[in-house]
Amino acid sequence: MSKKRGQNEGSIGRRPDGSWWARVTVGKDINGKQKRKAFYGKTRREVQGKMASALSELNHGLFVEPSKITVNEWLDIWLETYKTLSVKPTTLLIYMSRADNHIRPAIGHLKIQELRRDAIQSMINELSRRLAPETVKGVYITLHAALEQACQNNLISANFASSAVLPKAGKTRAQVFTTEEQHRFMDAAKTSYMGEMFLLDLGTGLRIGELISLTWNDIDFENSVLRVNRTLNIVKSVEGSGQKWLKTFGTPKTASSVRSIPLLPYMSELLKSVKKRQDERGMKVRYEDNNLVFATRSGRPLDPRNMQRVFQAILKRAGLSGFHIHSLRHTFATRGLEQGIELRVLQELLGHSTIKITADLYTHVLPDMKKDSIMKLKNAISDAAARQV
Repeated sequence: MSKKRGQNEGSIGRRPDGSWWARVTVGKDINGKQKRKAFYGKTRREVQGKMASALSELNHGLFVEPSKITVNEWLDIWLETYKTLSVKPTTLLIYMSRADNHIRPAIGHLKIQELRRDAIQSMINELSRRLAPETVKGVYITLHAALEQACQNNLISANFASSAVLPKAGKTRAQVFTTEEQHRFMDAAKTSYMGEMFLLDLGTGLRIGELISLTWNDIDFENSVLRVNRTLNIVKSVEGSGQKWLKTFGTPKTASSVRSIPLLPYMSELLKSVKKRQDERGMKVRYEDNNLVFATRSGRPLDPRNMQRVFQAILKRAGLSGFHIHSLRHTFATRGLEQGIELRVLQELLGHSTIKITADLYTHVLPDMKKDSIMKLKNAISDAAARQV
């Protein structure tokens, strides 16, 4: 027996075999007859969830008939309805980047109900020819998650990404400048817009969202300390008929990310130079004063994607390639370990929640550290052995 519901609320009923069904009106055909979408599940709660998702999409104008919806359209729905509020803004940006740069160009035009294993595997094979295995894996994870939700919504019968063959991945290793590469990058950065921000990152190991969020209130020049207490959030805003992404600031996800970092003398002088120039610019042009340490030329928050473009331009000027903007943070950590900073101290400087995260990221440095440490025992052991003779 079905339970009738109000207008645009759908209906739910139980089938003879004990499973449940739900139906939602999704529109009308060319003859004016109502078209309904059915959902099935083992429990009432399961079909209620599926129906609620469909109703939400209908209410926000996001519902598309399953027979017509493309991969591109489903990615839009998946990101907006299922990910915007359920993951960190930085994670959402990663999903968007993978979708825009890799998934959409390859299979976005295909109807989701026509998407099969061969199309997905062809995309993965093509990406594997030009991208690192870990990057390909990230794209796959994003596509698999989107298609898994499509399965839950009864848009497709199976998640064909599940059977895809991925390239063999080597052990993850942070991309780090050698000392010589670091010097070349620093020389090139000195003459570039945003260059001082990248130099500060080499001396503090901040995350991108933390860099963008820094205010002058976070800089203690008297004690040469930088305080991290917020990060960048990016949320979608709907204004009229259009949509845009807004930059806001909030507290870091974990308590360990809130921290203080001592500033090297060079970094203090660099920041003083930035402050002086910023104050002068504010007097000469229309300047939006958000008290940000690093901002656009008009004072607004920086765009992470634009930061990446500038970073790549500096790399090119320095004759370098194959690095990501996160290489600055990794290089800071590597130089620290090479100079004898203890792993526990480095964990606190980087804002990692556990020491295992720090150790796993920088295992390439630890063998040399162990060798240097054991060599420090050379004289002590040799003198003790001599006394035994």
